[in-house]
Amino acid sequence: MSFLAGHTVQYPCHSPHTAVIVEVWDHTTAELDSGQRVPLTALCSLASDEQWRPVTGFEGLYRISSHGKVVSLHYKQTDRHRLLRVLSPLRYPSVSLHNDLVSQQIGLNRLVALHFLAPPTEARFSHLIPKDGNHLNLRVENLQWADQAEREDQTVLKRFHACGVRSPHSKLTAESVQQIRALAAQGHSNQALAEQFGVSRPAISYVVRGKTWRTV
Repeated sequence: MSFLAGHTVQYPCHSPHTAVIVEVWDHTTAELDSGQRVPLTALCSLASDEQWRPVTGFEGLYRISSHGKVVSLHYKQTDRHRLLRVLSPLRYPSVSLHNDLVSQQIGLNRLVALHFLAPPTEARFSHLIPKDGNHLNLRVENLQWADQAEREDQTVLKRFHACGVRSPHSKLTAESVQQIRALAAQGHSNQALAEQFGVSRPAISYVVRGKTWRTV
């Protein structure tokens, strides 16, 4: 199998640990989301339901996955394929896309929905909400179109804005947050920690960088 930027792999090969490839160098070396550079021969592929499609309006420049990853196909106007860094507004993770005509910052939830969800049945369903209340869970199966009333519903807002232990949908605790930060400091990748603790990779990234769970 050819390893590409954005693929989730086993590292080391045949181990229980996983990582995401950020970039492949010279067809021999991969940069992982942990920052490590390792030979491709040290990686093993994983079965996955993740799908990839060209980004509409930016065909040939970017591709988007059903798990919320975006890869640049000509990073810094070269032939390098590289996983884009997620910009960090806490409410809506986003990426910046560029072509010869426009430069656009767009929410990852909307990018995923536009490419993998069926179009809204009515024009009023133009907003997106996460089914589990976790706005960092960008998988297509967690997103749904909603109208303004649903978006402003106090029950939905209470769930949507809850954070940390205040959220009834939180999968993390203060203890697990401390464990995540300690493991990250030891070199464990965000993808491996996401799978270990049952949350998304952006959620792990925010925890490690102190963007969420700031009081722990």
